[in-house]
Amino acid sequence: MSSTKVKYRNWIRSRHGSLHKDDSNDKYKSKKWRIGQKHIIETIIEEYAESGFKPAYLVTRNYFYDQQVRQKVVEHNDRMNRVLDDFFNPRGSSEYFIMHDHFIERHKDKLVKKESKRPVLNTLTNEVEFDFSNVEIKKGGFHVHTLISEIDDDVIFRRNRKIQRAVEKIYGLEDIPISLTQDEWGISKVKMDLIEHSIRDRCDFVGNSTASIDIQPANEFREYDGYTGWKGMIAYACKTMYNVDNMVEIYDSSNNSILSN
Repeated sequence: MSSTKVKYRNWIRSRHGSLHKDDSNDKYKSKKWRIGQKHIIETIIEEYAESGFKPAYLVTRNYFYDQQVRQKVVEHNDRMNRVLDDFFNPRGSSEYFIMHDHFIERHKDKLVKKESKRPVLNTLTNEVEFDFSNVEIKKGGFHVHTLISEIDDDVIFRRNRKIQRAVEKIYGLEDIPISLTQDEWGISKVKMDLIEHSIRDRCDFVGNSTASIDIQPANEFREYDGYTGWKGMIAYACKTMYNVDNMVEIYDSSNNSILSN
């Protein structure tokens, strides 16, 4: 067993019970996989709570092609980290440190038609065709959920050159529209616009479609599995973690800020 697995196993075992959610109505609560999932989610929530860097944004990144190689996803996560740090905190100031943690998840497997090695004659049309009668299960490609901590307002209002150029490109103005600086919602919207711009502008593995990136703020994340806000975002990112083995596959410990420490 790898040292990472041992660390995670001991870490999960050290936790007992649920601190953040009443799951008394959960019909699966007695199932072994459900108990394991709950322990993992609760433990990760506690780790974020104690770290001082609670998630503020959930970025879901979908590939515009079928990405089946996990190591490539890890490399892309590293690139995304470097882009975000260079954009929002180029001097590496501890005051403006941004946490970014990646959870690698597969899309659901699907049935696909499998061509036979030999063409067959369609007796109805008298034409040669491939036989699609056989099907096979194709594993789903990867996508990524990234949790990002809050970005200091000074980063937005005392902008470096990269952010200034981005503001001009996004809004067509030298300054952020006043309507977006009057309340928490507007400032959060600016930060999400800048996160998306930085990733799309400098990460060539991200497509141009709206489906390629989805960003949600913690204060608008309604609920997942009984958890709300930033805890709900963690539960969502961990929803396919049932044991230590798939925790190791899903959690990108090479490029994360919290659990890898």
